[in-house]
Amino acid sequence: MKIRQIIKNISLLIALFVFTSNHQPIKAEPWAMPDDLLIRHDIYLLVDSGVLNIPITTWPLSWGDIAYNLSKNESEMTLIELASFNRVKNALVDAQELGIFGETEIKLSKNPKQLTSFNDIVSQSKSIAAGTSYFSKNIAMNIKFEKTPGNENMDDSYLSVARGNYSLTLGSKKNWWGPGWNGSLALSTNARPLNGLSIERNFSDPSKSRFFSWVGPWDLSILIAEMENSRQSYAARIGIRPLQNLEIGLIGTVVETGKNIIPCESIECPNSSLYKEDSNYHLTGFDFRSSQQWRDTPFASYGQIIGESIKDSMGLFGFETWGSMDGFKTLEGYRIYTEVASTRCGFYKNNSSKYGCAYQNTTDSDGYRYQGTNIGHSIDGDSRLISIGAILIGENSQLFKSSLSIGQLNRGSTSSYQLVENRTDYFNFDLGYQFDLYWFDIGIGSFDLGVGLDLFKDKVTGNTDNEPRVYLSWVKDATLNSGESRNYSDYLELIKVSDQKIIEESIIEDQFLIDQYLLLNELNLDEIILIVDKVSQDRNENGDPFSTRSIKKNQSISRTFNDLNIDLIETPNDLSEYMNLMDQTINQRGNLN
Repeated sequence: MKIRQIIKNISLLIALFVFTSNHQPIKAEPWAMPDDLLIRHDIYLLVDSGVLNIPITTWPLSWGDIAYNLSKNESEMTLIELASFNRVKNALVDAQELGIFGETEIKLSKNPKQLTSFNDIVSQSKSIAAGTSYFSKNIAMNIKFEKTPGNENMDDSYLSVARGNYSLTLGSKKNWWGPGWNGSLALSTNARPLNGLSIERNFSDPSKSRFFSWVGPWDLSILIAEMENSRQSYAARIGIRPLQNLEIGLIGTVVETGKNIIPCESIECPNSSLYKEDSNYHLTGFDFRSSQQWRDTPFASYGQIIGESIKDSMGLFGFETWGSMDGFKTLEGYRIYTEVASTRCGFYKNNSSKYGCAYQNTTDSDGYRYQGTNIGHSIDGDSRLISIGAILIGENSQLFKSSLSIGQLNRGSTSSYQLVENRTDYFNFDLGYQFDLYWFDIGIGSFDLGVGLDLFKDKVTGNTDNEPRVYLSWVKDATLNSGESRNYSDYLELIKVSDQKIIEESIIEDQFLIDQYLLLNELNLDEIILIVDKVSQDRNENGDPFSTRSIKKNQSISRTFNDLNIDLIETPNDLSEYMNLMDQTINQRGNLN
C-alpha cells in the first residue's frame, strides 16, 4: 500500500509540472557542485585540451572562473571538444540567470550504496526534499528542507556573499577535495555536508608578483565548521597549476575534539577517577593530477597522499583516459578510470602494518567522522579498494555510468566507528543511466536510475551479506522569478559567439576560409573591394547576413572577378581612383539586378 501511495504521489507531481511548466527550469548557483558527473567530465576535457587553464580538483568550482577563462577559439577544437564546450557554455547560460528559483527532488533506493563516490546522490532508502534559492550579482542564498527515514535536515542550505575576488559562505554545501573519482582521502561527499563558514577564491588569476608568477592559476578554499559533541573542524586547500598539464593541491585539516575523558590511573588526579584532556586529529598532505598524450590518446595520472605524519600517511592513485566514440551514432564520448586507495597508516610499507590510527588516534576515537560517517574516503580506515569506472556520453547529454570495485574493509582495527566490525571482503557493481525527460518542449525533470550489488563477506564469522540495489532519483527545478543576467563581462560575448549552425558550417568550410585569407593577404586594395562587394550582393540576395554559402569551397578569386563582368584596372594611385572603381562596381551591380 505504501509503494502504491508513493507512485501515486510521484505521478501527481509529474502531472502538475507537465501542465504548468513552459520550459525546463534551471537552478542558478555560483558554483558547479560535486554531484554533476557530466559537467566534471566536460571541464576536465576542456582543461586537458588547453581550452581552459584553471584549477579543477577543488569542488565546488566557481562558474565565474570558468566563464572568464573559457577560450572562444572554437575553429581549432575537435568535435568532442566542441561538444563539451557547448554543454559547459549552456550550463554557464543557466548559471548566470538571476532571480528566485525552486527545486523538488524525490529519491528512492532498495539497499542504498554504502561506499559512495563522486555523483552518488542516492544515499537513503527514501527521501523527499524541497528548496528555494535566490541568486543576485553578489548574493546567493539556498534554503533546502529534506526528510529521510528518522531524520529531517536542512543540508545544502547557505548564504553566500561575494566581495572582490572572494566569496564568504555561511551554512552547508558539498565539498570534494582531490582528483579522485571514486573517493577523496581529505574531504568528500560521503558524510553529510559540514555546517559552518567557508571562504573561496572566485577567480584563479595568477599572481602578479614576479616571485610567485611561477605558481600559475591558483585557488583557495577555507572551511571552519561545527560538528556534533561540541567538536570543530578546520580545513584549507590551495590548488596551483604551474604548468598547463599539471595541478598540485596542498591540504591541511584539523578536527578538535575538545575535552576527551580518560580513566585516571594516577594518584595525582584531583578528586575524581576521571580527568579530561584536550585532543585533536589532523591531516596534512598533497595531491596531484598530470595529463599527457601518447600516440594521439590522452590520459592523466593522479594521486593523493595525506596523514597525521609522513610515516602514517594514506594513499590514493589513479589513471584515466577519454576520447570520442567514432562509429557510434548515439554515443559521443567516453571516460574510463582505474583507482586504488589504501587507508592503512604507512600504506607504502610492505612488511609492517599499522592499524587503528587512520582517521583516528589514541585520544580520539571519533576522529575524522561526522555523526559516525567518515568525511574523507567512504571505505574508512584500515581498508583497501581497487575500482574501475566508466562513463559514456550519449545524445542530448544522456549519461551511462558503471563501476566495479573490490577490496578489503577494516583489515585490523577494533574501532566501533569502522564501516564493518571485522575484516571483510567487499565487492560492488553499479550500472546507471542519467537523462533529462521532456514532454514535447516541456521539461519533466532530471532522472537518475540504476541497479547495483554490494557483497560483504566477514572473514571472522564467515557470514556473507548480499545487497542487490535499485535506485531512482527525480529532480525538478523551476524558475519562480527571473531577472537580469549576471555580468561576467567577456562571458556574455562568449554566449553569443556560436550557435550550432555556425559551428557546423565552420567545420565544413574551415580549410577553404583559411586558404582565402591567405590569398586576400596578397591582393591589392581594389581587388579586395571587389570581393567584398560580391559577398555583400550575394548575402542580400539570400537574405541571410551570416551566410557564406555563396563562396564555394574550391571557387577561385579570378572566378569571383569574372562573375562581376568588370575589368580590373591597374592599381589606383589615389583616393579618387578608388572611388571611381567603387562607383563602377555599384553601377554594375544595379545592371545585374
